[in-house]
Amino acid sequence: MENPSADIPDSPLFKRRTLLRGGAVAGLASLVSAHSVFAAPHDAGPGGPEPSAEKLILTKFQDPLRIPRVLRPIERGGHDELTVRLRTAEVRVHSQMPAVRMWTYEGSYPGPTIETVRGRRLRIAWENELTGTIPVTAVDFGAPGGPSPDPLSNYPGTAGCQEVAGVAGLQPWAAVHLHGMLTGGGNDGWMENLIAPGDVQLSAYPNDQSATALWYHDHTHHVSRFSVYAGLAGLFVCRDEEEQALGLPRGRHEVPLILSDRNFDLDASGALTGRLVHKVEMVGTKLMRTHAAPYTLVNGVIWPYLDVDPRGYRLRIANTANSRIYRLMLLADGRPVPGALKIIGTDQGLLEAPLPLEGALNLSPGERADVLVDFSAFRGQALKLVNTMEGVVPGASSARNDLLEPDVMQFRVADRKPARFTPPTVLSSTFERMSHHDMPHDTAPRWVVLVGPGTANVPELWEMEEVTDAEAAGLTFPAAGIVQVKDADGMLTTLRRTAMDYDDGRAFTVAHDSVEIWKYLNLAASPHPMHIHLAHFQVLARDNYDVTGFDRTVRGTARPVAYLKAAALEPHEQGEKDVIRVGTAGEIRLGPNGTPGELVTVAVRFPAIGRGVHHCHMLEHEQHMVRPLVVSPADHLHAGHHAGTPH
Repeated sequence: MENPSADIPDSPLFKRRTLLRGGAVAGLASLVSAHSVFAAPHDAGPGGPEPSAEKLILTKFQDPLRIPRVLRPIERGGHDELTVRLRTAEVRVHSQMPAVRMWTYEGSYPGPTIETVRGRRLRIAWENELTGTIPVTAVDFGAPGGPSPDPLSNYPGTAGCQEVAGVAGLQPWAAVHLHGMLTGGGNDGWMENLIAPGDVQLSAYPNDQSATALWYHDHTHHVSRFSVYAGLAGLFVCRDEEEQALGLPRGRHEVPLILSDRNFDLDASGALTGRLVHKVEMVGTKLMRTHAAPYTLVNGVIWPYLDVDPRGYRLRIANTANSRIYRLMLLADGRPVPGALKIIGTDQGLLEAPLPLEGALNLSPGERADVLVDFSAFRGQALKLVNTMEGVVPGASSARNDLLEPDVMQFRVADRKPARFTPPTVLSSTFERMSHHDMPHDTAPRWVVLVGPGTANVPELWEMEEVTDAEAAGLTFPAAGIVQVKDADGMLTTLRRTAMDYDDGRAFTVAHDSVEIWKYLNLAASPHPMHIHLAHFQVLARDNYDVTGFDRTVRGTARPVAYLKAAALEPHEQGEKDVIRVGTAGEIRLGPNGTPGELVTVAVRFPAIGRGVHHCHMLEHEQHMVRPLVVSPADHLHAGHHAGTPH
């Protein structure tokens, strides 16, 4: 299955003799244009290189943003086909350091952007041609007394660290997951169905969902935090008629921003070697802090710059970092630009209308945002995209919060006549917020409780079931695995843990094409981005709860977790989603209950059938905060049962 000639920057988006054949792609003639292709930077602008934070060695804004090349499938009758090779490669991430050995898709990091048309069924052969052992050195460090005010993970090198056992010799097994694609369990990249070098994962994707940006990455069970860190990630873009008719910025004015963070080793002279280092802090009795690395990469380039015209741009932003939450702001002359970014789409497609973003754009790992920005008011200026935190001046560093170098990238706006851009007032006529009529009214919600570290010193994901009032009356509190919740109306719900570990026997079993309410309750200090395979959802509410009644030793509530107040949904949380952050992002609050408890309620649709998982998308948590999920045809769930027979 050969690939089309996608390396040529000005090649058409779709080279297909029968592009307009059949209703699935009728009316898409306007897509056959060079203007749809992500284009490379051009024309020098203002701004320039700057020194980075002390000890980080590299110069910021030294290298131009690299635009991943585009792969497009070729037609094979009633479906499209594509071959993507997993290859070991030497990748340049900064001009002042050696190339980095990485595991990649098609020899680049990130992998090529796969572009498709909605309604064209897609088959991808993921061919494993990886060689050698994993090109990552995994280390940890720690000292008694709690987290360091300036952890070693802020800096390159492995001094003061110990090697993590069992990582150096990892062989190149792989399992590719096309994150956000609504496909059956057999094609979802099940994390235990691994392919060895020389083998092929054959996946069929319906590719019949709204125009959006998905992403593909390795999903190998137990080691995805290392395999994705090694470079196995790339963007996937689906187009459709509705999106094309909007006249949104395209060509070189549509720019993917694929965010990640990395760390590297040093040689004896203190120079960067280009060897990837996965470094984490262990706190107290060997509790792992979430991973954070000092070098921010955009499209595989450390702190790049992009020359832009004084006009509107479309930014396709994806957070592909292991665990870092990016809280993004645009700065001009060192000050935030309110309303500079307008959200037009979320994980799973366009919103009904653009939504202004007055504060920061919070993207947790796995989340994507479709963003418009108008540079016409900044002719001849340089702007910065920065990562921020509450309580820290935007653009300032905070070593204790893993924000030693807050800059992400620089935009250099050309000094030429501006071209005014007016966003469409209506984006998607097919998107609708779910209403009371769309909700299930005869089934109890699913409850998932996120809990801080237990005896194994790892955070936990608890699946729960509601307990009857009679059963609750016989309980003594606190009791292990029992959580009581008092909602805004004062109603008390008692929950009992039914499963926690991946291998626990029970699994959520869901009827195909059903809608369910899932309630995520976070009792931990850390936020968690929760991802559901085989599904997409809308966020109904985000509420703050008092969680001080949870006894962390007994692992149950001594008094009910109680409603405090409603919290606002952010603009990028108001569309169709497949990842949602549960817990407050970007706030600095100390103490055992530093982060307020949150209850996030989502309405989930299940259009795909098979066995999948739901899990935290912080990859350092994925190994232990993951549970199986089964979506079955509704009639299969009840076949063969007689009236009155329990099932």
